[in-house]
Amino acid sequence: MIIAEIGSVHDGSVGSALKLIDLATECKADCIKFQYHISSEETLKNAPNPYYFKDESRYDYFNRIEFKENQWKQIIRRCKKKKIEFMCSVFSEKSLANLIKLGVTNIKIPSGELTNIFLLKKLNKYKKLNLFISTGMSSWHDIDRALGLIKSKKITLMQCTSIYPCPSDSVGVNVISEMKIKYPKIYRFGFSDHTQGNEASILAMSVGATVFEKHLTYSKKMYGSDAKFAMEPHEFKNYVEGLKKTQKILKSPVNKNNTRL
Repeated sequence: MIIAEIGSVHDGSVGSALKLIDLATECKADCIKFQYHISSEETLKNAPNPYYFKDESRYDYFNRIEFKENQWKQIIRRCKKKKIEFMCSVFSEKSLANLIKLGVTNIKIPSGELTNIFLLKKLNKYKKLNLFISTGMSSWHDIDRALGLIKSKKITLMQCTSIYPCPSDSVGVNVISEMKIKYPKIYRFGFSDHTQGNEASILAMSVGATVFEKHLTYSKKMYGSDAKFAMEPHEFKNYVEGLKKTQKILKSPVNKNNTRL
């Protein structure tokens, strides 16, 4: 599965979100992921402001770009029409409850919420979720505790390094191999890729990752927290093609006694 992470690139525009769904489909992504932010549930009004929010606070920014229920319905309908899976990251118990109300089953627990015990416990209330759990900034102790709280059998555990962009010496592809040994009962393993380029995901696939997440944008010059480090359409198409070619190579063992080869 290849996930096109939209993040906040839509900047609160439903029209832009719908076009991004079309774009992700054109790029041959299997799934498109949005983020469900509710400022009043997840941040303080006087929270420190990142450098990329020049004219508004973090609180005001997420409040401005938040979609309402009818807008989420439009987005989900477009995904169904385009036959691309819809996924959403949750940052609060309320955003989770709202997505459940909308019938969403692909739920991402972002790195920053892996230690949100109240949210993790709330997941057990819903039995049909496909959970994607990112592990950026987390120790083995944090991951152990999170997995101990979640009862779901359909967890995709994703290696992630929460640096934007992630340098080559901090990718941690080795962690995927360690996860497979440490958590043999986990459903799937994945890689949330914050690097620039394709190489890290290709290497992650070679050690057993089957789910890949990469940021997608129209242009790196767009406003917000995600666009600068995302892939533009031509880059994302190459990313998908590279992973599919790698998958074919890995699934095609060669018999050296076959003299034609």
